[in-house]
Amino acid sequence: MRATTAALALTGCSVALLIGVRAGTGGLPRSALTGADRAAGPGSGTTTAPRATSAATGTFTGAVEDTPYGTVQVEAVVRGGRLTDVTVLQQTHGGRSDQIDAYALPVLRSEALAAGSADIDVVSGATYTSGGYARSLQAALDAARR
Repeated sequence: MRATTAALALTGCSVALLIGVRAGTGGLPRSALTGADRAAGPGSGTTTAPRATSAATGTFTGAVEDTPYGTVQVEAVVRGGRLTDVTVLQQTHGGRSDQIDAYALPVLRSEALAAGSADIDVVSGATYTSGGYARSLQAALDAARR
C-alpha cells in the first residue's frame, strides 16, 4: 500500500514537473506564419520577414502562391524602402472562399501596413489565404530589396 502511494505521488510530481518545464519554454509570442509555414511556399526565402531596408521605391509583384482553395498573389508598393500599400492581384474564389476573403484580405492588408512587412498573424478561419498572402508579400518585398 505504501509503495503504491509513493509511486502515485512520484508519478504525479513527475507529470507536474514536465508540464511546468514545458510551459516555461514557450518564449515570446510570435507570428503564426513564421517558421515552417512561411518557408514551405514558393517564393519564400527566409523564415523571418525583415522590412524592405533599401531605399527602394516602386511597385513589386509577389509570387503566385497556391493554396488548397486557389491562388493568392499580391503587389506591394514601396516608397523610400517602406511598405506603403498592398493590392491583391489574385485571390481564392468559389464557395466560402469569397466570404472568407471578403473579411480576411482587408485585415491582412491592415496588419501588413502596420508591421511594414510580411510578418503578420494568421486571420482565424483564413489560414490558407493568410499563408499565401504572407508568402506572396514576402516575395514582393524581397524583389524590392534587390
